[in-house]
Amino acid sequence: MNKKLNSKIHSGDNFFTIQKSAFESKESTVISFLNPFSYYEVVKEESLINDVDVYFSDGALLCILHNLFLPKITRASFDYSSIAEPFLRYVELKNKRIAIIGATSDENFHAVTNLQKQFPNLNIVYQRDGYINNLGETIAELDRLKPEVVLVGMGTPYQERFSINLKQQLNNPAVIITCGGFLTQTSIKPDYYHPVVKKLGLRWLQRMILHKHVRERVLNKYPKFTVSYLYKMIGYKLAKK
Repeated sequence: MNKKLNSKIHSGDNFFTIQKSAFESKESTVISFLNPFSYYEVVKEESLINDVDVYFSDGALLCILHNLFLPKITRASFDYSSIAEPFLRYVELKNKRIAIIGATSDENFHAVTNLQKQFPNLNIVYQRDGYINNLGETIAELDRLKPEVVLVGMGTPYQERFSINLKQQLNNPAVIITCGGFLTQTSIKPDYYHPVVKKLGLRWLQRMILHKHVRERVLNKYPKFTVSYLYKMIGYKLAKK
């Protein structure tokens, strides 16, 4: 598909090495995640490819397709089956100042409430919904509070656009990491996925059963993405011969 975007997709095995580098950097770092739906959205906007620093594959399908043609990667997702708990545990342990932005106002409130139960010492300095009408006011408030971590859950491409704006405009460096539907899921239940679902790698099936928009993506977008990806990547391979 897109060569530059593919080059920015890192293996989940390297997440915590990249996390360490991001926290040590003197500049803001944007970390985000891709699945077949969000891949389509990202390639539509050059800035989402160029200005997000690191992407990870949020699911088995993209990993499988990527690994057929490119260096092997493993999954990393911002949920409790993957990197969310150790990441938040690290933020809590190091007393990093975190802002949590995304979902609706009600979902954000309940998500933060649940997070505070799971991580009682998490230093949450700011929270709000993801429907931001005045970006300048939000950035000014974040500059005042100086978060070291900004967790952004708005869905692609909105969360990537917002994260890039933060990266470019915040006066103090921050690790800016997207989380997709994590805040909405956490507002429903502290650990959204059933243990069996996590063990079998069937997160997509649980979301598909529970959420109409996920069913539409899996049934309509994913097959098209698979065919398109294979067609273009096979074309690249044949062109090199």
